[in-house]
Amino acid sequence: MKNNQNQITKIVGFYVDDWHLTAMLLPHIHRTLQKGTKVLTILENGIYNNIKELLSKMNLNDETNNKILEINWTSAPICKYQKIKEEILQKAKEVDNIQIIVKGTDEYIEIANENIEKVTKEISGKEISIINCYETKEYKEIDNILDKHDRIINTSGIKQIEEIFTEYKKKEKNIQINKIG
Repeated sequence: MKNNQNQITKIVGFYVDDWHLTAMLLPHIHRTLQKGTKVLTILENGIYNNIKELLSKMNLNDETNNKILEINWTSAPICKYQKIKEEILQKAKEVDNIQIIVKGTDEYIEIANENIEKVTKEISGKEISIINCYETKEYKEIDNILDKHDRIINTSGIKQIEEIFTEYKKKEKNIQINKIG
């Protein structure tokens, strides 16, 4: 999806609990940081302790551990536009690639994404990926969530949605053109 000449990719992740989310995200974050991408988090409930404990069991160098721990893995109140704007604009000054991880209830994720979309219209020339993380026990019908995303992340990495949900077919948007005259 293009937004003001930004390349925006929306990724969805489903997790069972915070440990599952941590195990799913850490390898991906490690690869993301190695590419020079800046990571921003918007978390309704923080996962810092899980990140710290799992990192202690991994065989990563101190520099990598510190980079991962420097990411804000703590809770954030409902996503205030001004705070999101400041953080995204700061990251946009530093690099061309930004990854934003959003975790929370459906309402929290929706508000965060609306604010992210507003901010990304104020910058250009960036590659932005948004990973929206949904806890599976809260959602029974996931087709609507999948329709809003381009890809999916799980413990094996980022994949095409159809690779994971083989029966899934993205809904086509019907566009009608009214002829005048």
